[in-house]
Amino acid sequence: MKSAATWRRAVKSAAPIALTLAWLAAACGYSTGPLGRHESQQVCVPMFQNQTFWRDFEVGLTREVEKELAARPGISIAPRERADIVLEGTIVDFEQHVLTESKTDAVSESSTVTRVRIDVKDARTGDLVRSFTVRYRAAFVPANGETVQTAANTSFVNLARRIADGLEGDFPRASAEARGSARGEAPVPPGGSH
Repeated sequence: MKSAATWRRAVKSAAPIALTLAWLAAACGYSTGPLGRHESQQVCVPMFQNQTFWRDFEVGLTREVEKELAARPGISIAPRERADIVLEGTIVDFEQHVLTESKTDAVSESSTVTRVRIDVKDARTGDLVRSFTVRYRAAFVPANGETVQTAANTSFVNLARRIADGLEGDFPRASAEARGSARGEAPVPPGGSH
C-alpha cells in the first residue's frame, strides 16, 4: 500500500497536466454550456393568409414555418401575449408553369413558383419592424406520380427554412441599446427586402 506522501507527490505532478489539458480544451472552443442561444426568443405565428385560389395552402405553410422555428435553438412558439415578435405571412402568389409536353400534349414536366410576403411585428406594440418577401420554385414530373401538391409541399418546407433564416436579428433584446435604438439605427421600412 502506498503512503500518503506518495499520493501527494502523484497529485502534485498530475495537477499541472490536468490544468494544461483544461486550458487546451478551452482554447479549442469546447464549453460545458449550452450550444444554442442563452436566452429563449418567443415568436407568435398566426395562421398565414392566402391570396391565391389554391385552398388550404396557408395551413400547410404555417405548419412548416412553426416546425422550422421550433427546431431552431433558442426559438420557441408562443401565444401573442408572451411573444417577442409576431410573424405574419401572406401567400401572395402561386403559379404553375408547364416546362415540357409530350407529343400528345400531355405535361411531362411542370413547376410551381410560390411567393410569400412576411411582416415582422413587435408583439408588445404591434408596430411593423420590417417586411420581406421569399419565393421558391419547385419542379414536378406527373409521370413519376408527382402533383402540384407535391411541389407545393416541397416549396413549403424550403420557404419555411428561408423565412426562419430571414428572421435573424429580429428578436428584441433586453435593452434598447442591444436593439440598436441607442445607436440611432432604424428598422428596415415596410417593403424592404431581405
